[in-house]
Amino acid sequence: MIDEAFGQTCRAVAGHCITCGDEGLPMRVESLASDGAVCIDERGIRHAGIAVELVEPVRPGDRVLVHAGVAIA
Repeated sequence: MIDEAFGQTCRAVAGHCITCGDEGLPMRVESLASDGAVCIDERGIRHAGIAVELVEPVRPGDRVLVHAGVAIA
């Protein structure tokens, strides 16, 4: 499966893909960079490039709800 937003191959983990799924996943912001945040999901998997503009200001340690690579809450 191809992630159209990022042009990458979908990396489904345990049958779930953050980009292809239609649900938000709770994550914790680990760090911020110019190309988005690095967030950690409940399984401990890191996700880079998470867009946080909709929920700014965010800081490392904040919890966010992520759908399709975008923090929405």
